[in-house]
Amino acid sequence: MTIPNILDEDHIDAAAKLLRAYYDDLFASVMPRTGSRFDSWAGGGDAAGVANRVVADDLVAVSFLSVKIPARAAVGILETHAPEISKNLKHLPYNVDLADLTPAEFDKYLGAGSPGMCLWHVLRATTTGRWGIGETKASKIMARKRPQLIPIYDSIVGPLMGLPKNSVGQWKKWHTALTDGTGLTHRLQEIRRLSGISDPISDIRVMDIVLWMYGKET
Repeated sequence: MTIPNILDEDHIDAAAKLLRAYYDDLFASVMPRTGSRFDSWAGGGDAAGVANRVVADDLVAVSFLSVKIPARAAVGILETHAPEISKNLKHLPYNVDLADLTPAEFDKYLGAGSPGMCLWHVLRATTTGRWGIGETKASKIMARKRPQLIPIYDSIVGPLMGLPKNSVGQWKKWHTALTDGTGLTHRLQEIRRLSGISDPISDIRVMDIVLWMYGKET
C-alpha cells in the first residue's frame, strides 16, 4: 500500500501543522472546525456506559463530519436494530489499536463473518432494505464507537489511498500499512505530540485527519 509523502519521516513537521490546523478555530474566530469535536463529543463514543450501544449523541457527533443520518436510518439504528448492534459491539474490543491486532485477531474481529463485518452490514441495512447509510457514514459511526480500531472512509481519503469501498478491504489495507514494519504507528504518535493538541485521539484518527487536510490542499 502506497502511503502519501505527508506521512513520511521527512514530513512529520508538516503533518503536525495540518493536525494542529484542524483543531484551530476557523477564520480567526472562536468558531471551531466541527470535526474537531467528533471524538470528544458527550465524552466519546467508547465511554463507559455507551461503548456497546449507538446512542443519539453518536449520531450527533457523526454529523460534525459533514454527513447527515437519514431519519429512517436513525430509528433503525437507535431502536429497531439496537439489540443486534449492541451484540456486535460487545464482541469488538474498545481498547485495542488496529496496529496491535495479530493477523488471527484481525480475522476474528474484522474479517469475513466477524462482529465488525456484521455490524457494518447492520448499519448499511444490507439485508433489510437500504436506508441511506453508505460506506462513509457507516465507517464514521463505527469509528465513533471504536476509534482505536476502525478508520474512517470518505471521498477524500479513500481515493487518495486507493482504498476499496468494501469494509474488509479497507480495514485490511490499513492494518497492513500499520504493521508492515515501516514505523507508521510511531510517526503518527510523533505527529500528535508535535502538533500540541490536547485531545487524546487515536493513532488512526491522527492519520485520517492529516490525510484529509492534505487531500483538501492537493
